[in-house]
Amino acid sequence: MRLEVPVLKRCGFCLPLRYGLIVWGYLRLVLSALAIVAVEQCFSSMLSQAQTEEDVKYTIYTVLLGMLLILILADILMNIVFVIGGHRKILKLLKAYYVYSLILWITTALVGLGLVVYVIYWFTELEDTDEYIWVLPVAITVYITQILIQAYILLLVRSVIIKIKKGFEIRFINNAAECECTMFADEDIPDIDDTSEDEK
Repeated sequence: MRLEVPVLKRCGFCLPLRYGLIVWGYLRLVLSALAIVAVEQCFSSMLSQAQTEEDVKYTIYTVLLGMLLILILADILMNIVFVIGGHRKILKLLKAYYVYSLILWITTALVGLGLVVYVIYWFTELEDTDEYIWVLPVAITVYITQILIQAYILLLVRSVIIKIKKGFEIRFINNAAECECTMFADEDIPDIDDTSEDEK
């Protein structure tokens, strides 16, 4: 049995596919920029505490925050690649972002599952669980919501790649011989405006 992955036509049921994804890319850029400011401030304070205090936990927190800063910078870079690829319809950039999103989705699923298991373990170790009863449902809800949103964005990016590829497809049908010929372009096709300027 073969399962067909759907090709979506709209982003969020209201915006056109490509423009909706471009808006999503800009939104991710803004959120990543805000996150990098917050993490950088935490990193600076932890770094100063790690230099003055002798406790090892501050050094561990500093290293973890430094790794988080690098990951956020990589996310900003990939979002810039995605926005440029979406604006200019460059398939290579969109495919690179698709692979990045797929790896991010799998990583988020595994790390999130580990965090949910840790929260469940932490919850069972507590003696007085009444004031922390909200932690477990919130952690599970955030985990499931993030996985579903990332899966939806993956479907949207895949759909826009398929749509752009079909835009590069040229068909010729010979009704007399009842044969059909289809040509696919592997490389990006320049806009008509670009070629007309080159000829001038």
